[in-house]
Amino acid sequence: MENEDRARYEWLALRCQAGDPGAFEDLVAVMERPLLYYAISLTGNQEDGLDVLQEVWIKVLRRIGELKEPSALRAWLYRITHGVAVDRMRRRISRERAEEEQYAEFDEAEEPEFADEDAAAIHAAMNQIGLKHREVLALHFLQDLSMADIGKIVGCSEGTVRSRIFYGKKAMKEILMRGGYGKDK
Repeated sequence: MENEDRARYEWLALRCQAGDPGAFEDLVAVMERPLLYYAISLTGNQEDGLDVLQEVWIKVLRRIGELKEPSALRAWLYRITHGVAVDRMRRRISRERAEEEQYAEFDEAEEPEFADEDAAAIHAAMNQIGLKHREVLALHFLQDLSMADIGKIVGCSEGTVRSRIFYGKKAMKEILMRGGYGKDK
């Protein structure tokens, strides 16, 4: 299935690059919902997410010809969405610089787990954790991207992605436990 999806996205990219009249519309139809969800996950609200997505489509329309690997279209779209959303967030808040050091010594063996019992509670908990954790959790669990692709999208190493997922899941578990969801394992 992954090869079929990759081929489908590659075909869409090639059609867009060739100037096929309906290709961009087809691309938007396929990717608008997942990119919007990702943008909302990063910005924390629908209005900002819609603004981000609008800017993303403008950039994609202008830069689709620069895409060197059409098979990497999906990751490229998420990388652009990530960049636009982060730029938007940077204008509103200053980003923490010490995160790399703080998470350098995590232990994967202690990874917490939680059940997907209540989607609304999970989405609410996602909105309560920091941006760096929210973005990797959304890309990994909701968009099913690999650690390598996530690292390229958010601009960090695979180890940092794993660390952010670990601590993001831990924070989510604590929030959900306080809300009475899940079991302490």
